[in-house]
Parts: sequence; C-alpha cells; structure tokens
Amino acid sequence: MKANTYTFILWLLLITAPALAQDTIQVPLLHYSHSIPTGSATAISLDRAGNVYLLDKNMNVLRLDALGRPIDTFSPPARGRFNSIHAWNPMKIVLFYEGSQQLVLLDRFLRPISTTDLLNLDYYNTAKLVAPANDQGYWLFDETNATLSKLNPSMREIAVETPLNLLLNQEQFDARQLREYQNLVYLLDYNSGIFVFDNLGNYKTKLPHTGLHYMGFRGNELYFVKENKLYFQDLYSQATRVLELSADKEYISALVGEDHQLYLFSRNSMDIYFTK
Repeated sequence: MKANTYTFILWLLLITAPALAQDTIQVPLLHYSHSIPTGSATAISLDRAGNVYLLDKNMNVLRLDALGRPIDTFSPPARGRFNSIHAWNPMKIVLFYEGSQQLVLLDRFLRPISTTDLLNLDYYNTAKLVAPANDQGYWLFDETNATLSKLNPSMREIAVETPLNLLLNQEQFDARQLREYQNLVYLLDYNSGIFVFDNLGNYKTKLPHTGLHYMGFRGNELYFVKENKLYFQDLYSQATRVLELSADKEYISALVGEDHQLYLFSRNSMDIYFTK
C-alpha cells in the first residue's frame, strides 16, 4: 500500500483547522507504514507518551512505540480475553476481564502490580464495563441492573451508585465502553449513543452517535469511526469535522496520536500512518 491522494487529504484535514487561518501552511505527507495483526479492534489504548496498547491473536498485551515498533509484551498467566485496556496513565495500566470479573494493574514495564477480584468485594452486581476514575477509584457499569457505580478499592465499597433504568432501554442496550475524561464519564452504547455523566455519576446529556464500537479523546475532542469515516467533535462547542477513510479497508475504530500518528483498526489488523 502506498501513500496516495486520500492520505494527503486526510493529513491536511487532521493537523488542525486553526492553521488554515495562516498565510502559509507547511503540510507534511501522511505515509502508510505497516499493518499489525490484532486480536481486538476495541481492547486498545494510548498512553501519555504516545505508546499504543493492543491485543495480539494470543490475547497477549502488546505495547508499541509511536511508530508501531514493539516495546514490551504482557503474557497473562491465565488465558482469557481482556475486555478493555486503559493505559492513559502509563504508571498504572488497567486491564479488565469481564468473564472472571478481575481488574489487573500493570506497571510501566508491563509487570503485574495487583489483581482485584470484584467478586470478593462488597459489589454484588456483575460489571460489564470498568474504567479507572481520576481519584484512584473505578467506574463500573452493570448491564443487568442498569447501574453506574464508583468503587473505592481501598475501602472495598461502592462510593457512588446511579440507577439508569429510566435512561436506558435495557432490551436494546448494548454497552461497549466506559471512560472518564476531563472530569466527565462517558458510557458508549452501540444502539443509543454516548451517555455523559459528571464525576459524581449524575446524568448530564446524551450524544446521539449510534453504531460505534469505540470512542477516543484527544485534547478537547471526542473522536470515533463510523461508516468508514473518522469524526472529531469538540466536547464544548460540539463543532464536528469528518475525514473520509480509504474505501479499501473497513475500519471500525481509531487511535489518534499526539504527534500526528494515526492508527486505524479493522476487525483483525491495525494500519499505521505517520509523517516524515
């Protein structure tokens, strides 16, 4: 696969709209680098240093540098599928197994720090999704009881619990992702959109973006892939820009690096683009 017209246009749109007000724009080309087989297009993450985290075909966690070169691997002692990876804080990487209800913490060398079994805590529901909170706790979403909760692991108790049965259509609800970002909590439902809560678990609004597998955040923007287009929406002004992706691949998720790297995921691989 070679750099072509669509990748140039993609990069032109991606590298900041504010630059369009300048008289002269230096626009580097976006180049395809290589592809990596993956075990999931949604158990993915970026850390603050720009490293990429994903699962390989054997359910090992891989850490790649910004150019897609392997750095470290975590091979779990028990085979199982991680439902999510949260690596924004590279000093405490959070992995979640829905099947065993376990939270696994890794350090910056991908060495295990601790394992927390939710079944052994005073949490009597079954978590569908888990995400780290900014205050060292964890947000939990239980699909059976339609409840958003916040776990205080040091006290081994639930500090916040918000029933969502009046918000959600449980027969159609298909929860895919949970994330706290800039003191707001985002719950992605494939069929209904993105539900937004404050950091006390109070409902604020819903973003009507349906059919999404994954959502990411960069600066003040939310981004996601839908119908092979990459959307960026400002979290405060709601201004939106859309990037057409290659028709040669069916992309369903993306990670956007801070240094203009773009990682596009199909169901079985990640395509890496970068600038020289």
